[in-house]
Amino acid sequence: MACTVQNQDGKSVKQGVYGNVTWLSGNMMPSPDEPRAMEGRPVERQINIYKVVTFNQVQGNAPLFKAIEGKLVKSVKSNAKGFYQCDLDPGVYSVFVLEKNGELFANISNGRGQINPITVQSGNSTKLDIQINYEAAY
Repeated sequence: MACTVQNQDGKSVKQGVYGNVTWLSGNMMPSPDEPRAMEGRPVERQINIYKVVTFNQVQGNAPLFKAIEGKLVKSVKSNAKGFYQCDLDPGVYSVFVLEKNGELFANISNGRGQINPITVQSGNSTKLDIQINYEAAY
């Protein structure tokens, strides 16, 4: 169930998902006195990839969930630069980040109630950058 991540900034996955995980916290409002870099700080985290799940299949409230009642497909860890990648079969998946308190972070959903969905098509890789921002103020 695990994926491997090479210590590099570019992707090598041919079919699956890849991207960068960053941490944002504090005041993110633009200010001429203190400009903020909206990119965040790269972080190492475990990323859990499930067959696509909806709000009916989770416990807790967005963006932090206590449990996912879905099929865990793979787990991968981002490296020190925040980069991750994972080979996946074609399909639709939900991507969650495991936080230190054991909760699972995802802050995006679509009009069908799917949480942080990505679609992997045959022969293609999908870029998904994740900004962990539950401690940021906008």
